Amino acid sequence: MTTYDNSPSWLRYRQLLLDAFHLPIRHVPIERWKTVRGHELHVDEWRPDGRAKGTLILVHGAGGHGRILAPLADWAAGFGWLALAPDLPGYGLTRPNADFRWDYGEWPAVLAALADECEGPVVLMGLSVGGMTAALAAQAARDVQGVIVTTLLDMCDPFTFARAARWRWLGEASLLGFRWMPSIVDRVRLPLRLAASMDRMSSHPAMAEYFENDPLLGGLRIPSRLFRTMHTLDVPRLEPRCPLLLVHPGADNWTPTAMSRPAFDRVLGDKRLRELSNGSHLPVELPARLELEQEMRDFLAAVERKDLARSQ
Repeated sequence: MTTYDNSPSWLRYRQLLLDAFHLPIRHVPIERWKTVRGHELHVDEWRPDGRAKGTLILVHGAGGHGRILAPLADWAAGFGWLALAPDLPGYGLTRPNADFRWDYGEWPAVLAALADECEGPVVLMGLSVGGMTAALAAQAARDVQGVIVTTLLDMCDPFTFARAARWRWLGEASLLGFRWMPSIVDRVRLPLRLAASMDRMSSHPAMAEYFENDPLLGGLRIPSRLFRTMHTLDVPRLEPRCPLLLVHPGADNWTPTAMSRPAFDRVLGDKRLRELSNGSHLPVELPARLELEQEMRDFLAAVERKDLARSQ
């Protein structure tokens, strides 16, 4: 059976984190497959030493998979939290339901179902498009205690959608195709490196090249239906019923902070925005990653205190 532990993709990523950013991964995840909504979901479990204080579910974007979020999972395990990093249907090592039609709406539904199975306090954390996915899943789940996002992109907005594409003209052409010939556009499969700016995931050339060309990342071919249904999803009010923290990379030249502001401003309820000192779309540069790690630590500690107060 294919796993990340025997995958050249993971071995190269872990080495790049160490060589390019001096960022070691100290914990070793357990790889599991869970049946969720008919999908054989690949889930990395990053377990803390001792009893977990809660569960952090990590949500990848439209250009990644769960193992890419290893630095965040490693930190969470160090804080005493169980971190779950699923590969969402169509990505990574997950085996989708035979009836999966590449509808983006299935992603938050899967995450909400996974969250509902967890015991103790649950927090969702999303990177890139995973930020909005996490927020939507929190609205659908029964009892999520918090949401952390690095971006909050409203892909229903034509400007945001076109800006997030590899080339703006491609994004605008896709929008026309979505409107006038959706059944034809849905069948078009493009490598992610052509659909999205995978080369801008990182400020480091070797890491950017990895994201652009790895077979599980930039080399993965995705039907355009996923992006059409992402754009046409009927998004309800952004009201996740729990605190939301936007920790936006300060040097993200793919989706700068201004692109997250419209959706963030529409969030009803407890919310806070922290812009990191620097940090690319994958914010593992210093000092951004230290700031992100501290923001995660403080947010999860606040959830722990609230959960303790509720149980007394």
